Amino acid sequence: MKYVVNPYLIYELEDENTTIIQTKDNSFATKNEVLVNFLRYMEENKIGNITFNDFMVIFKEENIANESIKFLMDSSIIKEENSTYLSSINDIVIFSNSSKFLELSRDIWKEDHEIRSLDEFKDQNYEDKLIIVCLDPFSLQKLKEIVSFINKDSTNVYKFVFAYNHSLYLSNYYSPRWGNPCPLCFFYSIESQLRGSQSGKNNLNFQVMVDLFYNEKGFFQYDGLLNKSDWLPVINQLHKEKKMSKANYSIIDDVLKIDLNDFSLSYDTCYFWEMCDCYE
Repeated sequence: MKYVVNPYLIYELEDENTTIIQTKDNSFATKNEVLVNFLRYMEENKIGNITFNDFMVIFKEENIANESIKFLMDSSIIKEENSTYLSSINDIVIFSNSSKFLELSRDIWKEDHEIRSLDEFKDQNYEDKLIIVCLDPFSLQKLKEIVSFINKDSTNVYKFVFAYNHSLYLSNYYSPRWGNPCPLCFFYSIESQLRGSQSGKNNLNFQVMVDLFYNEKGFFQYDGLLNKSDWLPVINQLHKEKKMSKANYSIIDDVLKIDLNDFSLSYDTCYFWEMCDCYE
């Protein structure tokens, strides 16, 4: 097992014979000289990665090595390598037809991620990327077109964001290789729920489902003029999910609705849409 060493600071309290260790997320005091010397050694030698074998060389006994690793992880000094949620993803690429969303994304992520106009989507030739697609204004026809460009053997992971029915929606993470609900499943589920709530029925009949499937325009299409600040909850959510650990694998099919009236958050799970081509 490999571990990444997070940045940390060491402060000496000489009067109390105590050392303070501070990281971005945590701080603790210790009088353990072995631990302090170990942390100083890593700091002085600019060690950014360490393995379990390294711990065994230092601490000799397996139980002490395991206890040390657990303590350092709990203290946010080290973390498992590739412990982020999308561990196989090398980078994030963002596409959007919204100038405001693109501007905000560049303000925050310009140095970290590739950010491009939606017009360039069909020219994409990526592997092992997280591709985020933001649609505002939303167009069902455009959504279908984009999904049609996703290769069934793609190693990329896709997440869609769009403004619809006075809300912002964030889809589940979708990969053709995972065989989970696709972006169209997500949209049709929203549309059926909205129509069902309007009619007072929880379930729609088969004919309405057929009409939904062949319709080229969403019934609740929303072309509201959004400000950059309206997109902040989306950016915040994406940033938070990027840091999710493998233990949170259940978020893969989580979806989110952000109400544009009060910015309240509503979480749900995406399921297959019975008439979608991906449901086979």
